[in-house]
Amino acid sequence: MTAKVAFVERKASSFVSIERVFRHVNDTLDENFDTSFVQLPYDNSLLGLIKNLLFFKVPKADIFHVTGHCHYIALRLPAERTVLTVHDLFFMNNRAGLRRWILKKLYLDWPLRRAKYVTAISEATKTEIAKYLPDVASRITVIENPVDPRFEYAPAKFNAEKPEILQLGTVINKNVPRLIRALSGMSCLLTIVGNIDENIAYELEKAKIEHCLIGRLSDDELVDAYKRADIVSFCSTYEGFGLPIIEAQAVGRVVVTSNISPMKEVAGDGAELVDPFDETSIRAGFDRVINDAKHRAHLIEGSRANVARYSAKRAADAYSDIYRQVSADNAKP
Repeated sequence: MTAKVAFVERKASSFVSIERVFRHVNDTLDENFDTSFVQLPYDNSLLGLIKNLLFFKVPKADIFHVTGHCHYIALRLPAERTVLTVHDLFFMNNRAGLRRWILKKLYLDWPLRRAKYVTAISEATKTEIAKYLPDVASRITVIENPVDPRFEYAPAKFNAEKPEILQLGTVINKNVPRLIRALSGMSCLLTIVGNIDENIAYELEKAKIEHCLIGRLSDDELVDAYKRADIVSFCSTYEGFGLPIIEAQAVGRVVVTSNISPMKEVAGDGAELVDPFDETSIRAGFDRVINDAKHRAHLIEGSRANVARYSAKRAADAYSDIYRQVSADNAKP
C-alpha cells in the first residue's frame, strides 16, 4: 500500500539548502511513497509563527515530515505520524533572555518532545540536542544530508597566481570578517555569495583584496560558481552540517574548512582543516593549498572518495526506513 508523505516546509524566502536537500530525497524515494510539499503560509517572524500555528491548514497525509527550521508546526500535527528533522540549534547560541526562552520552547522543547520520530543531520547536532533534552536523545536518528546530483566532477587547472576563492553565506557564523582579514594582502579573487553588512564591507575595504559580491544564485548558477572557483572556503564557527563542503568536493574543488564538528567529520580526508577562530591558522591553510600542488591533489583525491558517502539514494533509503516504521507503528491495533 502506498503511504502519503507530506513534507512541511517553512515559507520560502529563497531556495536554500534545506529545501534542495529534501527535493533530492524525494526524487529518490521508492514508489511506495506518494509525496507532496506543503509550505507554511507565513514566515518565521514572531507574528508569522503565531499565524502559522493558528491558521495552517493540515493536509491529508499518512506521514508528516517537518523538514527543518519550522519545528513549532509539529505542535499542529499528529505526533504519532510526524517526523521532525533538526538541522542545527544556532538560535540557542545567538539569542538571550526572554526571546531565547520562547524560541527554546517553540523550536526545541515542545516540538521534539511531541514528535515521536526525530532525525538530526549530523552527530554534532544530535549531541547538541541531547545536551538540552537528554530524554529525547534515544529517539534521534542521524541521517546526513545528500549532495545534489548536479554537482558533478569537473576538473580544472588551478590558478596558483591568483586563485578564485568562493565563500558561501554571510551570516555571523560563516565567519566572513575573520576570513577577509586572514586573506589580507593575498593575490586572489574573493567571491562572496550572500548579502553583506557594514562590517563585511568595512573589512573588504580595509583588506584591499579583489572581490566579487553576489547576492543570490539559482541552483544552476550555484553549480557554475563552484566550477569557476579554485578554492571553496567554509571556515564557519558553527554549522549543523556543512553542505558546501561536499558540494565542492563533488565538483573537485579543494576545500578549506573548520577543524571543529561537524565540518571536520563531513570533510573526511578531503579538506584543509583550520582553526576558524584564528586568522593565522586560516591564512596558513590557504597558503598551503595554493603553494603545495601535491597537497592539493591529495585533498582532491580524498574528497572524491569522501563524497560517495553522501548520495541522495543513501539518504532517501534512510528516510524510507523511518517512514516504514511510522506506517508499521500506526498500523498496529
